[in-house]
Amino acid sequence: MKRKDLPTLSPPDPDQIMIDGVAPVSMGERLCWLAEQPMHPRRTQKPLDIGFWNPMRNQIEMFD
Repeated sequence: MKRKDLPTLSPPDPDQIMIDGVAPVSMGERLCWLAEQPMHPRRTQKPLDIGFWNPMRNQIEMFD
């Protein structure tokens, strides 16, 4: 498994202008936001269409 590179902070751009009272998003705020997001599977889930709940299976055969 390949490791992900750690995020790096770029130095502030001297051409950008900051509005008074607004601070840039910190790394801690960004990580808190990511932690609060709902979890999603990395791969698509396979439908549960096998076994006991398979609608194509004759379930009466279990009780014979």
